[in-house]
Amino acid sequence: MRWSMQKLEQYHQEGFLLVPNLLSVEEVDALNMDVPLLLQDDDSGMHREREHSGVVRQVYNSHRYVPTFRNLTQHPKIVAPVQQILTNSFYVWHSKLNVKEAFEGTVWLWHQDYGYWIYDGVDSKLMSVMIFLDPSTLHNGCLIVISGSHLWGRQEHYSDTTTTSYKQWCIQKSVLKKKVREAEIRQIIGQPGDVLFFDCNLVHSSNHNLSPIPRKSLIIAYNDIDNKPRPVKKPRPDWVVSRVFEEISWSEEA
Repeated sequence: MRWSMQKLEQYHQEGFLLVPNLLSVEEVDALNMDVPLLLQDDDSGMHREREHSGVVRQVYNSHRYVPTFRNLTQHPKIVAPVQQILTNSFYVWHSKLNVKEAFEGTVWLWHQDYGYWIYDGVDSKLMSVMIFLDPSTLHNGCLIVISGSHLWGRQEHYSDTTTTSYKQWCIQKSVLKKKVREAEIRQIIGQPGDVLFFDCNLVHSSNHNLSPIPRKSLIIAYNDIDNKPRPVKKPRPDWVVSRVFEEISWSEEA
């Protein structure tokens, strides 16, 4: 379940690695069967963000309330490479279901996750894992990344409160114009069960869903167990910066 040195080197060079068919059809079907539990309004404690139209855009921390999603955060095929990358035990920083409904899912502007996580009192010892629950295509708003951009280090971000219903932290276009080359922009297309591993400083975005098919993906952000948030002036809520430090580790004997 561990990656080869070649795969690990590719991840460190490009800042991401897409692994096709990491989850089985049965595993993806089980997750999709429980997606309605995430989308419905209830008092479970899951936090939801919505588009201007009212449809769900994001659901946070399903892994705390739905067993199939909790088990996914500890799946050996996921946690083994995460431990290789972080080189330490870790915990779930947060999980979120990202939803781009057909013809309604809106844009995510260019950003680095660590562009705003830095304000939560942590170092850049975090990474994310995106599990595809639907096909990800050029037309339904697939993730777009800039290969190697994690090597830029963290860039300054600004707050955009007008483009979508959800406040986004974004990189200035003047910075992007200086740094980005067309050949480095990669569109991450794939099928349900494919899994993308990516660095917290990788610059990424996604377009509107212009397609008749939705694009749902589950993102699990992991943080090094020794990188727990330090006190900050304006701490964000637990649904986005977890105060549950349940340690995860993996070994060949596990």
